[in-house]
Amino acid sequence: MSKKKLDGIGVGNLLDNIPIPAFIINTDHVITHWNISLEIASGLASRDVVGTQDQWRPFYKTKRPTMADLIVSGVQTSELDQFYAAKYHPSDVLPGAFMAEDFFPDIGKGGEWLSFTASPIKDANGDLIGAIETLVVITDRKKAEFELTEREKRYRELSQVDDLTQLYNSRHFYNELESELERARRYKQPLSLCMLDLDFFKRLNDNFGHPFGDQVLRKLGSLIKLHLRSVDSAYRYGGEEFAIIMPQVELQNAFTAVERLRLELSEVDFRTPTGEVVNVSLSAGLTCAEGADSTGSLVSKADKALYRAKRSGRNRTCF
Repeated sequence: MSKKKLDGIGVGNLLDNIPIPAFIINTDHVITHWNISLEIASGLASRDVVGTQDQWRPFYKTKRPTMADLIVSGVQTSELDQFYAAKYHPSDVLPGAFMAEDFFPDIGKGGEWLSFTASPIKDANGDLIGAIETLVVITDRKKAEFELTEREKRYRELSQVDDLTQLYNSRHFYNELESELERARRYKQPLSLCMLDLDFFKRLNDNFGHPFGDQVLRKLGSLIKLHLRSVDSAYRYGGEEFAIIMPQVELQNAFTAVERLRLELSEVDFRTPTGEVVNVSLSAGLTCAEGADSTGSLVSKADKALYRAKRSGRNRTCF
């Protein structure tokens, strides 16, 4: 009976003249209309699917409800969540209709992204007699969105990373230090901070040129990254000054790690533009967060330890 009512509404010719793939099912979940655009998109002829419940075939490997099926069954949020998770939302225009976007790996060679809308069809008395579902291929748009998201992500990374050393910059340092300090307080875990500075760096630039100085900065950046644990983070804090945040590390263990870095840098042979071999040293200051510390006080303590290392003759690590 539902099928008869749908056959009598005269939509067949209308559906065949729109460029959007569409199908209609009745309240028995039987296909009553399958337009030409959907024939082309799905590779299934209308004569082969009308009168069946095969509306799932172009989209899924095994039988499951389409959104139109959920409409005629009486839409339940639990079912929408089960089949479409967070991919759907009610239509802003059509009462009782739902829209969704999803990736269909079984369509075409590499899969397609589709945007689809399912709407209830009612008779003159307002009784539900079926549902119509329309589909639009949006693969190109989704690819463009993903590319934009990736570019934005890369931009954010670049805005936080120093080009020369590939370490985070000072702008990012304070945000992360605040976050790690709060985490250390909450979980009562140690947090060590190291501030380190290349010794006589201005003299290196003056004697051998800025490209040589950049070479030293790049090498130190790579050595720092090599010695970092996955939970540590390192920053180019200033011109030749660096910072390392070391969560969950007691001061003595942090000292051991920084000393290893200092000694390794001192053994690197840097070759100047004239062929001379030069060795470079660094001074480091270490501190560990205490209960009353703020980011400012923690940095201040690490800086004082760094200045102590420099006053004591450089090329050393001080608490």
